[in-house]
Amino acid sequence: MTSDTDLNNDTVRIPNPRLPAHCPGCAAALKVTRLDCTECDTAVIGGFHLPPLARLAPEDQAFVLCFLQTGGNLKDMAERYGVSYPTLRNRLDDLVAHLDSLGAVDHPEEELGEASSF
Repeated sequence: MTSDTDLNNDTVRIPNPRLPAHCPGCAAALKVTRLDCTECDTAVIGGFHLPPLARLAPEDQAFVLCFLQTGGNLKDMAERYGVSYPTLRNRLDDLVAHLDSLGAVDHPEEELGEASSF
């Protein structure tokens, strides 16, 4: 029988397979401390912060994905969501402000690496 909590180390097993961004106990931000290779079982251990997009709520992640899939065309997005262009524009502005509050990259050119040479 499996339980949601391992009494030996207080590990919480989350039934939802999505990557949680906040502690289910106190709502504080989570950080990644271990990454495991699926091929050779190498493990990288340290303190890694989740990227800003991973810290968004699932519906906001879906919104960003739709934005990318439509090539940033807000008119097409408004049609997909069944809302007016101004409503969609306000949602996008709110999401940008939220990403700023999460400490999203201030200088994206520093994060682009080789992609900035296009």
